[in-house]
Amino acid sequence: MKTVGILGGGQLGLLLALSLSRLGARVVIYDPDSSAPARKVAWKSFQAPWTDLNALKEFAALCDVITYEFENVEISGLKKLDLDGEKPIYPSLSVLATTQDRIFEKQFLQENNLPVAAFFVVQSYDQLAKIEDGITFPCILKTATGGYDGKGQFVFEKRADLVAFIKEKPLPILRAVIEEKLPLYMELSCIVARSADNHECIFPVAQNTHQAQILDTTLMPADIPAALAATVKDIALTAAEKLNLVGLLTCEFFITRERGQSTSSVEVDGYHVFVNEFAPRPHNSGHLTMNATTVSQYDLLARILLDVPMVEPRLLAPGYFCLANLLGDVWLAQGTEEGAKLNLQALKTHVDVVDLVLYGKESARAGRKMGHVVSYGVSAKEAVEAARDARAALGQAVSVRAGAAQ
Repeated sequence: MKTVGILGGGQLGLLLALSLSRLGARVVIYDPDSSAPARKVAWKSFQAPWTDLNALKEFAALCDVITYEFENVEISGLKKLDLDGEKPIYPSLSVLATTQDRIFEKQFLQENNLPVAAFFVVQSYDQLAKIEDGITFPCILKTATGGYDGKGQFVFEKRADLVAFIKEKPLPILRAVIEEKLPLYMELSCIVARSADNHECIFPVAQNTHQAQILDTTLMPADIPAALAATVKDIALTAAEKLNLVGLLTCEFFITRERGQSTSSVEVDGYHVFVNEFAPRPHNSGHLTMNATTVSQYDLLARILLDVPMVEPRLLAPGYFCLANLLGDVWLAQGTEEGAKLNLQALKTHVDVVDLVLYGKESARAGRKMGHVVSYGVSAKEAVEAARDARAALGQAVSVRAGAAQ
């Protein structure tokens, strides 16, 4: 029986742990949060800071292989473990270092001729002031590390916004990228699974919408032309190969109808394709694979970690599946902050809802991912409407500002 260590104990770690358990593995969780949901299904768990070298060594000693469920793991402690290849970490620390830092990530895309929005690297306010004249507006500044769900992002619609930012210095240390604000038509994601022997599998392309820069719905398969889907898959596979990935890689894409400032966009049938960012782990848009495909993202990663042969994921039905995130707003709308006290009776009349997953988080707050519902429809429109209607019935008022995350 193999023992798999998971760095991080959120919903992604929880669902991965369940897939690992089904293949006979033991799971060890490491997370600073004492209430991390994955602890409930783990063989053992550790609660300690990411930089606690003694705790990390004790954790690693129990594991045959290690992975992570989010890319903001502090990498310095992991490097100091010096495992000498005896305890592989999948994806590798090299992949983690590239994908957890927007500067390294953008440079990787550029160096490997993968489509990326035009960008500048800035390492200080003085440097930003010097390149100010070369920046085209509107644009977005994104901190190099620590950003997710729109955190660490500043939009400059005009030069005066940038000038004010430089004057105010809202960040104690400025290390970031500034990229063109693309006129988004849609957002897509594609998940690649790659084993240590370079066997690759790829999931159907998913189509994502965001509310207030938090993932709102995911549709699978994406309602897009076949040529666009094929191009997105090809780019995702190329990225995984260039990274020498072992594990999962989620590639997030921006799709526009205009080329923009970039000279590297890929055009297909009037659509321009840009890679936004990578996630070297299970992804929230991939929750849908538990219902829409023959094998889920968690099952494939479990197979990779346990050296079990992979199988190509295939769609289970000819229609569409749609996931709608359940944020803490649902709980708050029902008048409770306790994760276990959600009233689900409203789902009685929603026959198109085929799955409900609650992540077991103890407390709810606005914007916190607490669970999701999945619907099925013959058409994309039917699937999306069914998922949104079910969520609304549970009490979530869709009042956050609309707009795709960038």
